[in-house]
Amino acid sequence: MIKTVLIGLVLGVTLGISVATELFDRIGMQPETYLLTIGGVLFAILLINRSMAVLAAAGMLSIAVLQPKQVLLEYGFDKDILLAALLVTLLYPVVYKVMHS
Repeated sequence: MIKTVLIGLVLGVTLGISVATELFDRIGMQPETYLLTIGGVLFAILLINRSMAVLAAAGMLSIAVLQPKQVLLEYGFDKDILLAALLVTLLYPVVYKVMHS
């Protein structure tokens, strides 16, 4: 049980740091290491207690966002749109819960 939680936390924080790096690059900031770590932890926290569909969508969108721009353009995707979709996937359940409670 603890091993599963630790593996999930490590994977969540790893994906979170990668996405936080991409997000900061997109808005033109050069983040410090602690900001990237905070972003990774927040990403992992947002994925806690989510369904497998949300986890799979977040994982696939994270992988897609981290692809080189040429690969995405070859398939007709825009990196900004994918990043927005990832943020909506992460934030929608939280906003929905706040608005309907």
